[in-house]
Amino acid sequence: MPYRYAGKLVQGGQQSVILAKGDVLFPVNEGDTLDGAYRVESIGETQVTLTYLPLASEERIPVDSSLPVATAATRLDPAAAAGGGQAASAMAARPAQLLWEGPQQVKLGMRFEVVLRVTSGQPLQASPVQLRFDPAYLEFVEAKPGKFLGGMGRDFSYRANPDGSIFVGASIQDPAPAAGAELLVLSFRTVKTAAATELSVASLSLRGAGGQPVAFSQPAAYKIAISP
Repeated sequence: MPYRYAGKLVQGGQQSVILAKGDVLFPVNEGDTLDGAYRVESIGETQVTLTYLPLASEERIPVDSSLPVATAATRLDPAAAAGGGQAASAMAARPAQLLWEGPQQVKLGMRFEVVLRVTSGQPLQASPVQLRFDPAYLEFVEAKPGKFLGGMGRDFSYRANPDGSIFVGASIQDPAPAAGAELLVLSFRTVKTAAATELSVASLSLRGAGGQPVAFSQPAAYKIAISP
């Protein structure tokens, strides 16, 4: 599935769903055809249902209710989706959103990856962040730049401490907006069983062009269960 849910947009009193393809945002409504291959069948509170036309098969995109409804400053043309989603987002500025993505449960001794994604209508250039986890349950393996940082003339470094704190410094040469883009990819290994253990953002400073601060909503902690 090439699309991700990125929010809702209210324009002229009408509400549309915003999907992301790569780092491009575009609005869709029921009945729209995307890239000549997917038809939007229904838009519900918990999912968007598409039909993949070549195989006549249904596919579903989960709706993340934690993303706020945005109001458009200018009208977005739904035809952009039919043309492959080439139009840029025209959403009014709002705080950047961060979202953890990873398994809900893993077995003891296994290695797994967690992705921190970011959505921001404002161009981002730097994102120094401090993360915290419980070293009694998780062993940190490595941190890698996500696709948003990779290949964009970026600087990336990290430092992990025995107390379970990780500092990551990341910046790119050319500021760019992001739509559910991979910011960081973190690898851990489980070392002790737990009903739930957390990975959280202890501090973060998103910066835009010229070092200007970019407001963001504090993400909820990522929780994972470790089974025997």
